[in-house]
Amino acid sequence: MKPNYLLKASKLIILFFLLCIVICITGCVHQTKKIKDSTYYLTLQTKEIKTEISHLENALKSETNSFSRQTSYYYLSLLYSHFKNPEPDYKHAFKNLEKYISLDPEVAEQRSSVQYLMSLLKKLIKNEGCCNELIKNKSRCNELIKNANSCNKLKTFITNLKQENKTLKEKHEKLVIENQNIKEIIEKLKQLDIQLEKKRGGNLE
Repeated sequence: MKPNYLLKASKLIILFFLLCIVICITGCVHQTKKIKDSTYYLTLQTKEIKTEISHLENALKSETNSFSRQTSYYYLSLLYSHFKNPEPDYKHAFKNLEKYISLDPEVAEQRSSVQYLMSLLKKLIKNEGCCNELIKNKSRCNELIKNANSCNKLKTFITNLKQENKTLKEKHEKLVIENQNIKEIIEKLKQLDIQLEKKRGGNLE
């Protein structure tokens, strides 16, 4: 009887260890599939941002989990407006933030940081439009200056346009400063989000 008892006990011990190994392996696999946290995306270098945006865009095409999609939209918004992004696209950042909110409006709208980021993106998009208008006016002004020698009637118009251009330049300088301040606020907001993520992670533990 004793040998049978020991054999059964040995089998149980082996099964227990096998079960522990399976649980550990499953946990590791699950961990690798988790979406990276905001700290990862906010600390990306310039050359990595475009690749990560492409990765998230492709992931969204096959992702069916609502939470994962929502998180991907949020991180895309961060990357499109990232201060190290050589080609920031604030309109895309805004659209992705809208999609993020639409997937879970009740929870998303409770996050003041999301609402604040959205208002800042709106301001940047508006200022970007003013800057583009300035570039168009500058181009028109240069064309008129070239043609001024062949038509004296244009001199008065050019003078007025120069004055308008001067005013626009002053506005542009103010907008550049305002944009820089907004970008700094966005970065502070992102850093705050990192701290909240860390605190949330600590509470979960």
